[in-house]
Amino acid sequence: MSLIKIDTPMGPITADLDELGESLSYLATKVQKTDKVDQAISLFLQVDEAETQPIESKRKYYHNRSYIFWMEALMEIINKDYTIIRAENYNFGDAMTAPIWFDEKVGDVTVKVPHKLVMYVQSNKNPEERFVIMFTPFDEYEVDMVFQFRSSCFNYTEFWDVVEDYFYNHGLLKGAHFTAEFKFLDTPKLNWSDIVIKTEDRQILERNLVKFIDSVELYRSKGLRGSRGVLLAGPPGTGKTLSCKVLMNNLDATVLYVSRDNITDVGQITELYKMARRLSPSVVILEDIDTLGGLGRDEGDHPLLGEFLNCLAGVEDNNGVVTLATTNHPEKLDWALTDRPGRFDVRLKFDYPDESSRLAILEKYLAPFETKNIKLKSLMNRTDKFSGAYLQEIVQSAFMLAHEDCGYCNEPVITQTDLERALTQMEAQRATVSREKGLSYSGDEMIIEQLYN
Repeated sequence: MSLIKIDTPMGPITADLDELGESLSYLATKVQKTDKVDQAISLFLQVDEAETQPIESKRKYYHNRSYIFWMEALMEIINKDYTIIRAENYNFGDAMTAPIWFDEKVGDVTVKVPHKLVMYVQSNKNPEERFVIMFTPFDEYEVDMVFQFRSSCFNYTEFWDVVEDYFYNHGLLKGAHFTAEFKFLDTPKLNWSDIVIKTEDRQILERNLVKFIDSVELYRSKGLRGSRGVLLAGPPGTGKTLSCKVLMNNLDATVLYVSRDNITDVGQITELYKMARRLSPSVVILEDIDTLGGLGRDEGDHPLLGEFLNCLAGVEDNNGVVTLATTNHPEKLDWALTDRPGRFDVRLKFDYPDESSRLAILEKYLAPFETKNIKLKSLMNRTDKFSGAYLQEIVQSAFMLAHEDCGYCNEPVITQTDLERALTQMEAQRATVSREKGLSYSGDEMIIEQLYN
């Protein structure tokens, strides 16, 4: 027998340790510990001990910046139809501390975002309609949100339907341009006059994106698909990204921009298209689609490929959603992506500009500068297979040379000599790179792609 002796104000007490342990174990199973949060919630929800189902719980979990926009919608509905009776914060369910909110700047709007607190809410119309929301953060935008309520007094499903309706139809993301990380894009104010593009190509883009979105309900009424897919293919620097930026400024739609770093795990593409459907009309722009998780079957079926194929033309109806993708290497894409209407209906090739286009591009980039004795046609043979990006660099380098020659004056004048020197430097750089890569320098398109991608 193991005994323990305890000194008390009434004298020493001796107890058997085994019996004491059994007694404490019995008490632990029979006595329910209630912390201050539980007590406060029960009192606020007016829970009667006799009730068989006193409190219900519903959970929402967020793990990225979409949390900001969901909270904007939630707080908009609460502030409209409800009153926050109080907001509290507890450490370990006992010690009270100040509630934690974040102020998030989204465009021109500042959103007050709950982070760590317990919010007690009551309906403005019916005082008995009450609920409590507990916000428990794990990271900045990784937050566990738990609703607690009495189902006889509060209809959670109806409430959340109202929040969702606001989020998708009136929230900050509706009609916005944002990335897959839910960051707003600062889209340059470009239009078709800012780029050199063939009239036919421009018409194809406007027909399949701008005009299609404007008339999507007409197409649907005729039994046609309400979705579209456009693939822009061609070597780097030929205007694919610039065309996307121009289109963004001409589209009356939500734009979701996805780059190569945004998609790494299975499920992300599905969530992206789910968002696009609910925010439609919308355009999903996939930059460099051949690099998005390796969407091909070189080494067997790729999980992201199957998910992407299903999102483009699967069970879900993409009504009002247009997919606009770019690629430098269409040959790397799986045939199921590029060779089936309903996924990519239009494949538009952006090739190196021909002679007339090169002249137009050089004239466009030279327009802001003062020039003297320029003869652009004499440069045409040397600029064959040059993309618009490299033609722009010729003008940039020529201006820098002119700036240097005039002693860094305020008004440099670009001459024919400056353009030819800039072009010679670029040719020398290309030759150097080609030698380092073990390639023969030529104007061949495949060589240039290998050098400059």
